Amino acid sequence: MWRFVTIAAVILTATASALGQVQQPPPAPGTGPLPPSQPIPLIQKAPHEVEGMVKRVDPVSGTVQVSPGSLGLGGRTLEITGDTAIQVEGRQGGLVDLREGSRVKASYETTRDGKSVATRIQIVPAAK
Repeated sequence: MWRFVTIAAVILTATASALGQVQQPPPAPGTGPLPPSQPIPLIQKAPHEVEGMVKRVDPVSGTVQVSPGSLGLGGRTLEITGDTAIQVEGRQGGLVDLREGSRVKASYETTRDGKSVATRIQIVPAAK
């Protein structure tokens, strides 16, 4: 009986030791935590588009709210980054060129945390 208990204890110890030595594979790229210096990866590389009126410009947070409908329904808040291309009448512009009431066409990408990051914003000239 003691021999059986001794053998069972040896087998359990060896199994526990072997399981403790199993190495976990590294996380797949883009699934592990990111160092603070890297940007948040995008969920989808294909840009989305929104066209409508600028309802609000917030230079402090670097965001622009664009609403495609006249009632403000379906609006999208876009983050402006240093990589956002803003075009005004064929020239490179900036956040200061975006004014409430301006008509714009914007492309954006969605981050993992649900933010919409503008890649391009074009101010659409007013109809004459």
